[in-house]
Amino acid sequence: MSDAFVERLPLAQTTIDYDVDRRGEEGLLDRLLADDRTRVVLVNRGLVAVPKHAAAAAPTALDCADDPAAPRPDAAAPTGEVALALLGSAEVRAEASRPGCLLIYLGIDRSEKPAVPYLALDITRAPDSAAPLSAGADHEQGASAVTLAQRALRDFDWVELRSLAPCASVRDAGLATSAVAVSTWHAHQRFCPACGHPVEPALAGWAQTCTGPDDGDRLLFPRIEPAVITVIVDDDDRVLLQHNAAWRPRFHSVSAGFVEAGESLEHAVRREAREEVGVELDEVGYIGSQSWPFPASIMLAFRARACDGEVRADGEEVSSVRWFTRSELAAALARGEVELPGRASIARHMIEDWYGGPIG
Repeated sequence: MSDAFVERLPLAQTTIDYDVDRRGEEGLLDRLLADDRTRVVLVNRGLVAVPKHAAAAAPTALDCADDPAAPRPDAAAPTGEVALALLGSAEVRAEASRPGCLLIYLGIDRSEKPAVPYLALDITRAPDSAAPLSAGADHEQGASAVTLAQRALRDFDWVELRSLAPCASVRDAGLATSAVAVSTWHAHQRFCPACGHPVEPALAGWAQTCTGPDDGDRLLFPRIEPAVITVIVDDDDRVLLQHNAAWRPRFHSVSAGFVEAGESLEHAVRREAREEVGVELDEVGYIGSQSWPFPASIMLAFRARACDGEVRADGEEVSSVRWFTRSELAAALARGEVELPGRASIARHMIEDWYGGPIG
């Protein structure tokens, strides 16, 4: 597959320089908050803020399109570009110092002149992050008593990353992916896995330090769980799609699974195909990768050729499996017999690359 395949993948591109070398600078976050050029992405419970009503262009139909266990929503596919709601540093300075708020340095966009630094502010653990303001609350409570978290829940729409990514610019999709990935890790790991003491953010949000008295120098970094995903074809150039028992009806996708400890990627590709659908693979070739922070995966994509056309579902994880020609897949989609992964996923792009263009 060509570089163009990887270049059009949502959640796999960014214009942002992560500026890793600066993460350890003392006072970096304070200096960035004092810089009027700095722009801030808001995150709450894994959702990102977009301007009010912008979510109409990225409807909730895609919120679960790549969660095959979720019910199939009925809203239409997105149209148009959706931008993040980017706040100025002055707007978030007070909120960033409140207990429960997490600040992350996302990096700097040097393609803009002058270059623009970006932060993420995660309000998930702010005391009032689940209680949006009612109409007129600013007047009733007094403007000074209303927090940014409360205003943000009222004044912005909040969308899931898989819904945003196909509609966003490369810059915004990249910012949102980093913001969600790192903030989700902090939300899930609140104690040191070695000793159980609470942890604190470090390295501008990209690490944690243990607060244990005997373990204070321990640095903890985000865990990433590698998963292989494989589009399998046969000698007649048919594609193999499967339906897993845990998925909603009609949802089909390609072979995928987590890499076992001590296992090579290629071995994982062959093992998953053999275990789930009884297929032995001949040629296996790497395609590309995609961040998939739901909650912490990276999808490593392969294309493989089956040694023969014999397939069988394992009856446990996979409930059905079949080969499709291009015309058969198009007909099955038209009849509503098959539903494909959402447009944010690498699985959808792998299937469409085999198909020869957009499908469905």
